Amino acid sequence: MKEELRKEFIRKTFHFLGLAYIPAITFIEKDLLALAIIIATLAAIALEFFRRIRTTPLNSLLREYEQTRVPGYLYTGVAFSIITPFFTVNACMISAVTAFAGDGVAGIVKRMKPKLAIPAFILSSLALVSLLPLNLLPATLSITISSLLDGRKLEDNFTIPVASAIIYETLEILFRM
Repeated sequence: MKEELRKEFIRKTFHFLGLAYIPAITFIEKDLLALAIIIATLAAIALEFFRRIRTTPLNSLLREYEQTRVPGYLYTGVAFSIITPFFTVNACMISAVTAFAGDGVAGIVKRMKPKLAIPAFILSSLALVSLLPLNLLPATLSITISSLLDGRKLEDNFTIPVASAIIYETLEILFRM
């Protein structure tokens, strides 16, 4: 169990590093950032092809099922390649919060106390949202609904950020009316 938790913590470190997206979307022109994310995703796809041919250090970080299927980081890259150019900065931020903080914390907590994973997802996301210039009601609803996608059969590295962007953007529009 301790080894499994250690591996999960290492894996989720990459989730937490993804939070650098928030200052990036704030300070870098959105179109330029979108281009950089698309290029990085294409590079990751190329790396994945190479990984299928040869063993790489990346293999040790992948879950067993990810070694034979598409790994989660590619789904994340595709998700943010869609979100960044087509959604507002605020919707992009909530996507990063849920995908990287919420899902990251929930993944670690799930290894210790599975029943606390969703509350951990929500609380860690809300803690981060309180520091950002986001509308709290759409953010809270987006976080709560997105937390229900964590660990489902659908690829949550794609569905969580995309769903949270769509929910946030929709609610922002509705509340403006």
